[in-house]
Amino acid sequence: MKILITGGTGLLGTALLQSGRSSNFEITATYCRSQCPVLSSITFARLDVSDSDNVMRLFNQVQPEVVIHAASIGSVDYAEQHRDETWAVNVDGTRNIAEACRGYGARLVFISSNAVFDGERPFYSEEDAVCPINYYGELKVEGERVVQTLVEDPAIVRPILMYGWPNVGQRGNMVTFWLEKFEQGELVHAVNDVWSKPLQVENCAMVCWEVILQGGKGIYHVAGADHVSLYEYAIHVANSFGADPDLVKSVSSSFFPQLVTRPIDTSFMTDKMESVLGVQPIGLIEGLNRMKAQRP
Repeated sequence: MKILITGGTGLLGTALLQSGRSSNFEITATYCRSQCPVLSSITFARLDVSDSDNVMRLFNQVQPEVVIHAASIGSVDYAEQHRDETWAVNVDGTRNIAEACRGYGARLVFISSNAVFDGERPFYSEEDAVCPINYYGELKVEGERVVQTLVEDPAIVRPILMYGWPNVGQRGNMVTFWLEKFEQGELVHAVNDVWSKPLQVENCAMVCWEVILQGGKGIYHVAGADHVSLYEYAIHVANSFGADPDLVKSVSSSFFPQLVTRPIDTSFMTDKMESVLGVQPIGLIEGLNRMKAQRP
């Protein structure tokens, strides 16, 4: 099966490549701003998804049967501050990929986000109405609409607060940010009034591969097993990696007044992930221990 993965150097893209290269897939992965990676059995191609001509050239070359569209601008704050650029990548880029999939009859797995919800009524199911409260979330909703309009029976995967080791030079995540602080003996201010179900990135990659193998379509919510505040999350990270938990200080969201408004709790129900795909959510301690064992 010919698989095209956009955003192959991102957190999820990396996990997809590492978990999928031993299977019977012929994988091509894209990168944009980083140097071309080197990974045995994986072909890499530079691609700016906002360039429709480049997208079509790559599809002509690869002729994929399935596309996992993970390429996007993932920073909520960057999206707010660079609206035109983020629209070009997250919406126009998604449209370019979706139109190419339609032209080639390729199945599409679109990576969306928990940011499509306002965080006022957890736990969210796949049937709940979307209601974003920031620009990044609005663009993910628009991306979903584009995909559902242009592609027959797409799969939409909505991860929540993923963690794991990023590629060198790529955007980190809460765990890697906190670990850098701990290693310098610096305080970590973690909010006590925002909750989530942190998701180990390999757990999300497993869901994506099962969606492909099982011919899944529709929306899938993907989350970890444990519902925690960000303060509790940071304490778990400190304990799992042997840092001093006293370096973690509990604060309210008002401590970070400069940040874009974020939902208080977009935690998911994971019934469909478990019952339909057969993928069990990983608990936070187990996931952090796996990450520690994988430390570069």
